[in-house]
Amino acid sequence: MESIRFKDYLKDYLEFNNITNKDFANRIGITPKHLIEILSGESDISLNIAENISMVTQIPLDYILRVEQDYKLEEKIEYYLLKNNIRLTNYLNKFDYKELEEKKYLKYTDKNDKEEVLKDILKFLRVCEPQKIYELETDNIYFKSNNDKKELLLLWLEKCYRESLNQTVNEYNKENINNLVEYIRKLAEKETFNKDKLIKKFNENGIYLVIQEDLPKSKIRGAFKVNKDIPAIYLTLKHKRIADVYFALLHELAHCKSDFNKAKASSLISTDSESDDLEKRADMQAYNWMVDESYYNKVKNDIKYNIEEEKKYPKSFIVYRLAIDKKIKYSSNEYQKYNKKLDDCLI
Repeated sequence: MESIRFKDYLKDYLEFNNITNKDFANRIGITPKHLIEILSGESDISLNIAENISMVTQIPLDYILRVEQDYKLEEKIEYYLLKNNIRLTNYLNKFDYKELEEKKYLKYTDKNDKEEVLKDILKFLRVCEPQKIYELETDNIYFKSNNDKKELLLLWLEKCYRESLNQTVNEYNKENINNLVEYIRKLAEKETFNKDKLIKKFNENGIYLVIQEDLPKSKIRGAFKVNKDIPAIYLTLKHKRIADVYFALLHELAHCKSDFNKAKASSLISTDSESDDLEKRADMQAYNWMVDESYYNKVKNDIKYNIEEEKKYPKSFIVYRLAIDKKIKYSSNEYQKYNKKLDDCLI
């Protein structure tokens, strides 16, 4: 990689305008020796000097700073790749960089320049060098998964965070969780799903809700975070049936109820391969919200139970739990009929 610094442009500027080092150094308030050190790359351009150069040359300050920042970022990228003995393309593949553009996660400055692509990814993640990616949330993220694609997880979390910034939420009260659970039950009873209305309802109850597709090769189902004391639920539509999606949402609400303080310091990530006690507790709370445990046990053990006569709880929730407990098959007529595909429930 060939890195270009602003000093290279400055050399051309001085030569083109026939300006001596001594004259220019005097104009920007530094010694000729210091200017020579800048032009040779031995010394960085400070903000004060950059401001003076901009004033004297009329070169925009943001351009000077951007060129210098890009150079330093390129140097850090080269160091990281060399230190970890990894090729640029191989490193970019960790981010599924082609999918990022196709999924419109971000727009590349120049998609044909892989170094520029990586710089765009780093800027999207708001880090100053590659190493900082692994010092963000990966030490604090609370999740269990066979998927080691932490890069994809961080990209998804950042995408969700940026989406949440567009939402306005009311003051959060823990009691609002009960309102939302009841609201979800009613939606399930009606067999309806409306993303915009769901987000609006959560915002009214003091919770950010972002529904954002994950990236391929990722096993993320959802996440719970707390941003400045405001709870935030991020949800993928990994599962394509209505009870599956509402279960995932109730699972994150369970974290909101029980793990609010923990989520202030970390992200609680739900995946397709979770086995952690914290996740199991959230699962059990979500199951109980779907169908009261004592009621469900009667249903589960009643050989004469007829799902068509169910009046108390959403039928999709009943068959969902029965399938989880292997009382019915996912391929059964009951499951297929009452746990409808999400596409058939959109309004």
